[in-house]
Amino acid sequence: MDMVGVVYMSRSTRPMQSDDLDRLLMDARTYNAEKDVTGVLLYGASQFFQYFEGHPADVEDVYERIRRSSLHQQLVELERRRVPQRFFHKWFMGFRDAPASAIQKLSQQRWMHEIPWAEDHSATSPGMQQLMAFLDTGSIEDA
Repeated sequence: MDMVGVVYMSRSTRPMQSDDLDRLLMDARTYNAEKDVTGVLLYGASQFFQYFEGHPADVEDVYERIRRSSLHQQLVELERRRVPQRFFHKWFMGFRDAPASAIQKLSQQRWMHEIPWAEDHSATSPGMQQLMAFLDTGSIEDA
């Protein structure tokens, strides 16, 4: 069955404290579990960076909810494409604090494939490779 992954970044409308992030994550995890959408959220220096995945209709429901949120502004979509499988099987919304430098580097990665009209459903984009490396090690290598 088709799966879709979406990557975006945005700026928070106000600095988020630990309690704010806890409430946001509890709400997102509950909603995403109902929709069977998985992914990860990074936050640092008043910036959000998120990847989420699932079946197209469910991803669109979650994305519409994200777009309507008053917690952020200046949302920029970096990637939306079919994915070969879930990358975050058990994370209805994983979370990681991230320094501004990591979010900046991730936002500048090439998320789309070189040839947009030739979809390759087996390979991950360079951006996804860097996101996975950050989650594994807590740092991003210079490209």
